[in-house]
Amino acid sequence: MAKKKRNLKPDIILKNYWRDNERFADLFNAVLFGGEQVIQPDELEDLDAESSTILEHRKYAEGIAASRDNIKVRKKSTAYGIELVMLGNESQEHIDYAMPMRVMGYDYSAYKKQFDSNAMKYKDADGMGEDEYLSRMKRTDRFLPVITVTVYYGRKPWDGATSLHGMLDIPEELKRHVNDHRMLLVEARKNNLVLHDMNNVDLFNRPLQSPGDPAGRQPPCGRDPEQGNRIYEGTPGG
Repeated sequence: MAKKKRNLKPDIILKNYWRDNERFADLFNAVLFGGEQVIQPDELEDLDAESSTILEHRKYAEGIAASRDNIKVRKKSTAYGIELVMLGNESQEHIDYAMPMRVMGYDYSAYKKQFDSNAMKYKDADGMGEDEYLSRMKRTDRFLPVITVTVYYGRKPWDGATSLHGMLDIPEELKRHVNDHRMLLVEARKNNLVLHDMNNVDLFNRPLQSPGDPAGRQPPCGRDPEQGNRIYEGTPGG
């Protein structure tokens, strides 16, 4: 009797793909350092990808969690003491126009998780000042910085905002007073990433045959020179 074929969901395939430290490090080196091998695969440690947390100062508890249509992989660089997060939208047809806000929520959630873990060390006020005890952290406590890279696999060129300012209707004279949150966005189909891992080279230079299927391929597509660099770091209003 033939074995039943397992139909893996796109998000599972992509999560498994990006859990590989060499591929993960290669992506972040390409985005952050122009391909220079700064982050080494052997220095990466897996972190829990769940990012749900509770917002305080609300009449009701509001959970923040990675939405089901997004793939999230978290790793920590033990050499640089930094948390690296890869977000990837598995949908090939739709652009998430709320993505800058979602990234802001993911980043907040990561910091809140660090804060909660750190606060658990302080069971009483022993060795703490009054302000420190009420804050649930010492003045000298520090958390890991978080860098989030969003990978967009869609067929349409990204035409959404790449920063929180791009989602807001702000009078020009007030814009500098409104806090912004920028996102790092990579378009898988059009980019000029300097990659060294051959699986990544293939993934980021050819269109995906089906959502979340790095192995399924169509013939290579050429890059549009007018599009230029398809790695976006959000700018105010963008």
